[in-house]
Amino acid sequence: MPQDDFSKLTGPDHWLGWLGDDPARAIRKGIEESLRAQVEDSVVEWVKILETPRFLTGGRRHSEDEQVMLVTRAALAAPFALSVRTTQHGRSVLLGVFSWAAVNLSRPETRKDRHWFDLGVGLDWAGERLQRRIYEIDGEDRAAKR
Repeated sequence: MPQDDFSKLTGPDHWLGWLGDDPARAIRKGIEESLRAQVEDSVVEWVKILETPRFLTGGRRHSEDEQVMLVTRAALAAPFALSVRTTQHGRSVLLGVFSWAAVNLSRPETRKDRHWFDLGVGLDWAGERLQRRIYEIDGEDRAAKR
């Protein structure tokens, strides 16, 4: 049976602190939540990140110290293969890209996160959308207030 393999996620020297102390576990949990939102009894058996993800990180200079950069938003698109088992459908192997964007990272009390689980697409497709998606979360908040 294959095992989880997140080496392509954690191998690059890219800051993933916005995902917590264990970025691989956070990504796996996000994938599991995405699948359970579709089929409640989904059980992920294994996940493999197939390529180095695309990363986006945005920030602004600290108002009191221009040498300090505050990270305000971050996103990634990670191509995966996984095995999932459900009562109704049995075992399936899925290929796609899992994307995650987070905004308001410099203000944890207003942080917002969103996941996308795109099946049958490649990293180039998801990477092109990542720039727009990292800003969609802000727009959702404005639309909800209208």
